[in-house]
This record gives sequence, structure tokens and C-alpha cells, in this order.
Amino acid sequence: MTPEAWLFQNSILPTRDAPARLAAHKAVRIDLCLLARDCSATLQRHLLLLRHGWPGGRSPWNRILVSDLGSSDNTCQIAVDAGVPLLVAENQRAAESEPPADGDGLQRALENTDADILVIAPANVLRLEMESLATLALALVERPELAISQGACSARGSELSMLGLRPLLAALCPPLAVISDPASPLLAVRPDKIRELPLAKTGGYEPALLVDCWHRFGLASLSQVLTGALEWHGPDPRLAPSHGFRSQLAVLEALRRAQRFHTNQELGHLLPVVQDWSATGPRILTQMEVFPWLRVP
Repeated sequence: MTPEAWLFQNSILPTRDAPARLAAHKAVRIDLCLLARDCSATLQRHLLLLRHGWPGGRSPWNRILVSDLGSSDNTCQIAVDAGVPLLVAENQRAAESEPPADGDGLQRALENTDADILVIAPANVLRLEMESLATLALALVERPELAISQGACSARGSELSMLGLRPLLAALCPPLAVISDPASPLLAVRPDKIRELPLAKTGGYEPALLVDCWHRFGLASLSQVLTGALEWHGPDPRLAPSHGFRSQLAVLEALRRAQRFHTNQELGHLLPVVQDWSATGPRILTQMEVFPWLRVP
């Protein structure tokens, strides 16, 4: 498939009738996973609208899952009170002290869903557009060859995509230069196919997942939906320096596995760690930190 053909066939605009069309596919099981960290200001409203405010009446979701990324507020209690499945990290205290690990949250959702399609969305946005969510899922419902449908805030993508990820993909993997917003956290995936792929354990897993999906299933397995810009409750987490670093390191490791370039070992970085600090000065241990992956086939 040429880039021009892909852009013509696999770049999709949301439509007003998408929610009703999706709800009509009653035989297809669709779960929605909200990735949440300290989202007490937004989560309750999302759950209410996703379950009871779906355009046209019937909600298409088989289940709504809340995968917590280490909340320290009452996010988890809101999910419990709403009666939705709550998925928490194995070590919740450690999760609270680390940057949000979206990949870890997705892994828990994949382990707890038996749906045909799983839609993933961040819970710390002010509004989730029903037409966009429906179009993401509908692409997979109507196109069985697709494994991932990803959102895009615009044709140029978010700041991280435009300045960091798209130039990297264009240089090392030209077929994926067609992806407008590889950093978008809005996704619909086919779990039975995604479970076969490596998954980065941290935030910024999305572009690496695209690379691995392309490498395993080809460009025709990907599509994108122009979902529009997300309005975050607070700063855009993708602008945090640690998020951009992890995202770029993850996509580089995925490109290495896809043999788009060659190194003698996994990508990592030398990290000096202060072990002790006394009057005589710090005692430092320098070790190689390899990017954490939940699974690598």
C-alpha cells in the first residue's frame, strides 16, 4: 500500500451518525478503558455520560474499565461507587511515586477484557467526544483487517508528535510518516492482535505500539481518526520532559526490533544514582538502565 493510498483509505473523519451506527452492532463486544490518575474532577462525569448519555440512547459498551495509574485522590473510590471494574497497579504505593505508566494500565485492561474491541481514552480530559470514540471503534468493527485505530488532534499532530516523533519515524521508518499524531492517547485496538505485540511499561507507549503493529501486520492494519484537540484538566501530560524522553526511547527500541537500524544491544541510558551522601561527598553508582517492557515476544 502506498502512502497516498493509505492516507486516502485509512484517514477517517468522525461523523454525527457514528454513535448510532456503533450501537447497532450488538453482536460485537466493545469495552472502553479509562486510564486515570488523580481524575476525581472529571471521572464521575465521564462515567455518567458514557453509560447514560450516549447519543441515540443505547450505550455500545460491554463494560467500562477504569485502570488507575497511581491516584492519590478519590479517583479509585469514584470508580468503585459507580460500580465499574477498577484495575489497580500491583504496587499502588510505587505507582503513586512514579510518572503515570499508561502502558502498564493498558496491560491490565488487556488482561481483564474478553471484548472484540477495546477503546482506550485518558480520564483527565475535560470532555470525551462521543462521535470521536464511536468512529475509532467503528473503524475496527467495519474493517476486520485493522488492528489499531488512533486519534489525531490535527493533521500535523500534537507538539510531541510534530517536533519529536514524526521526524524520528520519517527518518527511520518512512512508511509510518503518514501517521499524523503518534503520541495521541486515544486508541481503539483489537485485543487478540495487540496481545501478540511488545508493550512499553511506561507512559508514551503509543508510538512504539504503532511501530510493532506495522512490523507484525503491515501498514494496512493501522488507521487514524481526526478526533480534534484534547482539553486537559491541568497541563498536557505529554509535555512533561520525562514523557517525551520515554516515548522517544520506546519508539527507538521498537524501530530497532523492526530492524530499521542496528545496535549491539537494547537501547538504554547510563543513569548515575546517588547511593549515599555524607560529609565526604556522594557515593554514586552508575548503571545501565534498559527501557522497561511488559513483554517482548
